[in-house]
Amino acid sequence: MTRHSTAWAFAFAALAVAAAVPVWLVEQLPIQDLPQHLAAIRVLHDYGNPAFGFEPYFEIHLGRTQYLTYYLLTHLLSYPLGLVTANKLVLTAAIVGLPYSLRALLLSLGRDWRLALLAGPLVWNAHLVLGFVNFAAAIPLALWGLAVAVRLRSSWDPKHALLLSGVALVTFYTHVVPFGFLAVGMLATAWGAGRRSTLRLLSPVLPALAAALGWALTSPAARTLLAGAKPTFHPLARSSREVGQWLFDVLQSKSDDHLMAVWVLLVVAVVVLGTKASEEDALRRTLAGRLALLGPVAFVVYFAAPASFDWIWPINGRFALVGALFSLLALPAPRPKLALPVYAGAALISVLFYREVAVAFRRCEREELAGVDVALDSIPMGQRVVGLVWDHGSRFVKWSPYLHAAAMYQAKRGGAVSFSFAEYPQSPFSFKPENRPPQLPRRWEWSPAFVRPVPDLGWYDFVITRGDPGTLRLYAEAFELHHDGARWKVWKRRDPSLPFEGADAVQRFLGDLAGVKPEPGSSCAKLAQATPEGTLQAGLAEAVRRASSKQGRCGALSAGVRSCGLELGSAAEPRFDFGVELSLKDGAPVPSSARCTGALPQPPM
Repeated sequence: MTRHSTAWAFAFAALAVAAAVPVWLVEQLPIQDLPQHLAAIRVLHDYGNPAFGFEPYFEIHLGRTQYLTYYLLTHLLSYPLGLVTANKLVLTAAIVGLPYSLRALLLSLGRDWRLALLAGPLVWNAHLVLGFVNFAAAIPLALWGLAVAVRLRSSWDPKHALLLSGVALVTFYTHVVPFGFLAVGMLATAWGAGRRSTLRLLSPVLPALAAALGWALTSPAARTLLAGAKPTFHPLARSSREVGQWLFDVLQSKSDDHLMAVWVLLVVAVVVLGTKASEEDALRRTLAGRLALLGPVAFVVYFAAPASFDWIWPINGRFALVGALFSLLALPAPRPKLALPVYAGAALISVLFYREVAVAFRRCEREELAGVDVALDSIPMGQRVVGLVWDHGSRFVKWSPYLHAAAMYQAKRGGAVSFSFAEYPQSPFSFKPENRPPQLPRRWEWSPAFVRPVPDLGWYDFVITRGDPGTLRLYAEAFELHHDGARWKVWKRRDPSLPFEGADAVQRFLGDLAGVKPEPGSSCAKLAQATPEGTLQAGLAEAVRRASSKQGRCGALSAGVRSCGLELGSAAEPRFDFGVELSLKDGAPVPSSARCTGALPQPPM
């Protein structure tokens, strides 16, 4: 290795390591589905530990999940390292492995391996920030497997064949989409080698195909697809707009958009100003062309495939990232005079992007996740906990990194929580039928306004909230404030619970006021400003709570009845004595409109 190539190798290694730095800068990663994965691994790891209290609630079903690699590897590493560190180590391997696996494939094809530097900005993509760790980890496995397949086509080696068989099997048990591209890529490399040689080259994938068949025939998740679940398709225009989103549009700031634009210009420059590949080996040149075709194939699937099947989302979005990575194989090598600025530019874009991700993660930890550990630790171990997260977004990271707050508790302190991936058929564990939480409205975790705290939450011991507009205050007879954090609050169910029958309709009405802003200076605005949340919902909820406390326990609200200090007018002039106007239907209040000295507009229905 020359001094020049050694310098590039060190630079490449430094860049790959830099990509993983954001993982280690913060304790709690603002990655959407990650708490659910950690909760699943915690259940597997400590199922028999009575301190966590898992056995009364859950059953283990390793055979029904296809995600064994990530879960079992992290589970085993948790023995010496602990769950959090073990998970970060696996994430680091997936992140660092992406550029290195593409480098290995380029080397096997006789290409300039420095083209893998262009994959640097794609490491922190939407799928990783969404918490699709299995998918992110399977991509480097598939690329490494193809590198081995290319070498086998050039020179058969039983040891390499055994290695490829293991990689294919592990890739399948990590994620099916990258495994599918590995299988198709193996077919592309074996094609044309002669009947016997082709069969021999394809033999390493047979154990993985057998595992895939067994999973498809027995797994509830696979049966969802085989049963013909209704697909949801996106229009072509929307899919076109979202290509960049799936690649590396992960931050709320525009910095990632600007870096993406520069990256696209850099790729275009390589296409226009690059030189034709100069492989002396005709076979490797042919194989490079075949594997490069997987890029446009993936993009065709991206535009043709559904966005979702029932609970399985996203489907087509995964193919955009795969397509971009395989398309890099088709790029010509930059001309010698342009190689340094092109590769240095790719490295610089990557470093700047990693820095932006790191800064965003640190701000999430300091400004949005501050206090969450104290809130979680305030709940004893092994409890039943539900998360009502109205404010599940972030000002720094896209998607919904705080949606699964309850799973954070389960990963740390055990118990049974909701919402939980245990409800999904691909989970390695499920609730026992005789001891499971009651069914709540579909997708309630995204819209807590659909939940009626009484009676819906009677099964739970604690409720953790973020962005509560004042809903839990309506149910002071049933829930008491257990931990009052600035952003994260914990409510404890009273024992025995005293239901607030009249709160149901009022709570639904307050839910209709989400996002409604009263006119500045109006009485509604003053009502909102008097609450810590600063929202009209919170102000009205506090008013209802104070009124209801006059009688302690409220009867049902009905037309013409004064109850809990709430005055309801006649059907001709329905009114609520805190300035909220209700219409009456069948003797029960239903949301119609709201009025505070004429300042409040019609609420959304």
